Amino acid sequence: MFVILIANIVLSQSNDCGSPPNLPLNGTCITQTFTNNQNGTNTAGIDASCGNATTYQDVWYTITGTGNTVSITMSGANRDGTLAAYTGCNSGEIACDFAFSGGTANISFATTLGTTYYIQIQRQSGSNNNNMNGDICAVDITAPSGNNSTCNTPDPVCSGSAITFTSTITGLDAEDDINPGNNYGCLFTSPDPTWYYLEISVGGNLVIDMTAASDIDYAIWGPFVDLATAQANCNSYPAPIDCSYSTSATEQANVAGTVIGEVYVLVVTNYAGSVQTINISDAPSNTATTDCSIVPLPVELVNFDGFQFREENILNWTTVSELNNDFFAVERSLDGKIWSTFDVIQGQGTTSETNHYEAIDSNPSEGTNYYRLKQFDTDGGISFSDVIAIVANNNINVSLIPNPAKSNVVINTNEYFNEIQITNMQGRVVLSETYNSIRKASVDINGLEKGVYNVVVNTEKGSKIERLVIM
Repeated sequence: MFVILIANIVLSQSNDCGSPPNLPLNGTCITQTFTNNQNGTNTAGIDASCGNATTYQDVWYTITGTGNTVSITMSGANRDGTLAAYTGCNSGEIACDFAFSGGTANISFATTLGTTYYIQIQRQSGSNNNNMNGDICAVDITAPSGNNSTCNTPDPVCSGSAITFTSTITGLDAEDDINPGNNYGCLFTSPDPTWYYLEISVGGNLVIDMTAASDIDYAIWGPFVDLATAQANCNSYPAPIDCSYSTSATEQANVAGTVIGEVYVLVVTNYAGSVQTINISDAPSNTATTDCSIVPLPVELVNFDGFQFREENILNWTTVSELNNDFFAVERSLDGKIWSTFDVIQGQGTTSETNHYEAIDSNPSEGTNYYRLKQFDTDGGISFSDVIAIVANNNINVSLIPNPAKSNVVINTNEYFNEIQITNMQGRVVLSETYNSIRKASVDINGLEKGVYNVVVNTEKGSKIERLVIM
């Protein structure tokens, strides 16, 4: 009789950064179980910057860079701990995050292909002879390739929903290998094609921008009366109505005088032959509108908001259904135009249940920070949330006395405030009070159960949040 046990993988580990095991990189979070069962101090002699500068025992792994962004997550640990990444053994910290007991720490950073990075987990609390147990996983953040490599299966796009995808290197050419029956017009080669279609809902001039890091090309066909006709004629398309075979990494497709109901098919090819991010969006001069009802919503997002807590920006969002939701890349921008990923949160796949998510920006810039969610499907599709803004004001000081508290807590600030809210760890407001521009208030908390809460103080210069423990 065979007994099959399904559990987290127990990976070998090291308490010395000199020769740690390699942490597997996957497309999704596949957790490995670690156990810090050593007495004594930090054998590597280096403490993570986001910790409390103790020297409790640490656990080390390495990862090998893929050239993509990598996200490392530590979860479920029974002790406060830090998760940090270094470019060398014992030196060169590049990312760090702290997790309270039972919480989650996440770091993400860009990697260089073939470079070794050192990952440290360090216990930050508990007596030296108590084990620290938890899970860790490493995710290679690369948009998986989709099925839209042929004109038989183009993906839908629409106005206002920019598409970002990662090119793949298959060695296949649309004209020679995949759909050789089409007339590709100006395209002398068509490597690694990606196909999309658009349906006009308001007529006008259709102008589409395509950008990448290196040389890309495009062709566009139409009009077709509907998608079925476009698919039926795949592999026999006539000369495209517009195309470009330039050496530029930026292209613009133009179709004048489109009419409501028309369908157009667009192919973007990767002449550069490198893995790169390619963006498709409406150009500023576009006057046509395309139908967004053809684009399925992979995630039903009912809220996405954020607030400042101490010197961090906390982002929360809720979904009531998810369809093939792989993960969320949480993006930040200082101008609302140039975006970068600072965190990755795993999705729930396919579910009709309500799910709550949180991401923390530990290093917001002073002033306005813009945030959006870039959602990745398991089949390669990408969609974006609305953009929210948080004004970071690190000059607001709030103190809670006493903390922990039992029946009353006094709130002191250096700025006048007119409202306070106390929320539980699920973000639900459990107590709210309003005032007339004061800087000190005593709040009765007898009606609240013991536990950990957030106190949100809304001042005339912004909001500030402090953590409150009720005994």
